[in-house]
Amino acid sequence: MLNYQDKRIENKLEHKSDRRENLNLLLFLSGKTISLFGSAIYAFVVGLYLLRTTSSALSFALNLALYTLPVVLFNPIAGVIADKFNKKILVVGADLINGVFLFLIYLFITNFTFNVYILYFSTFVMTSLTVFFDIALESAKPALVRKSALVKINSQARVIESLSHILGPLMGGVIYGFINLEGFILINAISFLISALIEYFIDYRYNQQPAEERGSSKELDTFIFRLKEGFNYIFSSKSLKALVYIFAALNFFFNFTLIVPLPYLLNTIWEIDPGKYGIIQAAFPVGMITGALLTEKIMNKISYNILIKNITFISAVGAAAFALPIFIFQNTPASNFILAYYSLLMFLSGISVAWIDVPANVIIQKIVPQKILGRVLSVKMSIIKIIVPISLLISSFTIKLIDVKYVIFIGAAVFLSFNIIFFSSNIGKKFIQEKINS
Repeated sequence: MLNYQDKRIENKLEHKSDRRENLNLLLFLSGKTISLFGSAIYAFVVGLYLLRTTSSALSFALNLALYTLPVVLFNPIAGVIADKFNKKILVVGADLINGVFLFLIYLFITNFTFNVYILYFSTFVMTSLTVFFDIALESAKPALVRKSALVKINSQARVIESLSHILGPLMGGVIYGFINLEGFILINAISFLISALIEYFIDYRYNQQPAEERGSSKELDTFIFRLKEGFNYIFSSKSLKALVYIFAALNFFFNFTLIVPLPYLLNTIWEIDPGKYGIIQAAFPVGMITGALLTEKIMNKISYNILIKNITFISAVGAAAFALPIFIFQNTPASNFILAYYSLLMFLSGISVAWIDVPANVIIQKIVPQKILGRVLSVKMSIIKIIVPISLLISSFTIKLIDVKYVIFIGAAVFLSFNIIFFSSNIGKKFIQEKINS
């Protein structure tokens, strides 16, 4: 009888735990959705406003740069802070401050003289706060759900991010003619405040690991030491070091081979209709959504490590397909063929990226202790962000020297060579042999 009662109590506790985990997941996704969509609409509207009022590509590019500069500057700092302080305070606080800040900007521009420098300033501050928010929330994921639900929370977060890339600009474009810039700033301020309120009710200690003892040396509390811990942890772990190499190569290859050459090919050489170009670009996030939704099923059939290896090889070979029509057709292909062919390739590329990105995040969240996860994530992201502008510059410079079709083939060939060399090396072989599963 006693055993029966104990079992009932255990089942009730487990049921209660399941409900708390589901609530955490719901609150996490709700807060992220509101925050991301508000920011996506705001970013689109501000960019459009700058292009229409200044007629300057430089103003537009400067605003874009202000979205990436804080990531490079503050990511390492955000990682240290996320590991040292309460993640709930950081997540809720970042969204709360962002909301209050944008509300003050709204009051200022409705009562005083407005100029574009206020937009630059607000973009920089908002993105800087978002850096701390992203690192804190990303490193909090393993504490929000059990290990078995990490694939679900990562894949569903990826779906929301991709949807915001598609629907954010669409929603911004639809309502741009009805609401002025001040109205959009107010909407974004309100979205941050609502997001902060939702995130306040998340249980950030649901699956928190026990705090490990720390040394008494004052050096442990110094910023530089904590920052080095993130680098040292990555490069002392063979699995993490392998992931960083793969991500660095993938980001260089993707930006060098596609991000610059494809728009150049479609818009400058073939001069396709802007509407069709937009559909081709939209196919990529649609592919990412599809890939993210299928990730959990794929993870149940194949180990993360093997999947990442297979996708990187397929991506390297598949990238060459982007240049094939240039060799097949002597003149510009039919516009409908371009639309169908490149939409399909971009859709498949989106699936590939999702199947690399989500499993890699799960690997990191599973093998890295929560007390250092923020620093590890920030170091990984910093390395990737530094590589992106370098690859873009090299690609744009190369296009000036040789035909764009050769740039695509060179990028594909180099990435394929990297995969062959890397997965034949000791670090690549050990990465595959570990077979980290869900």
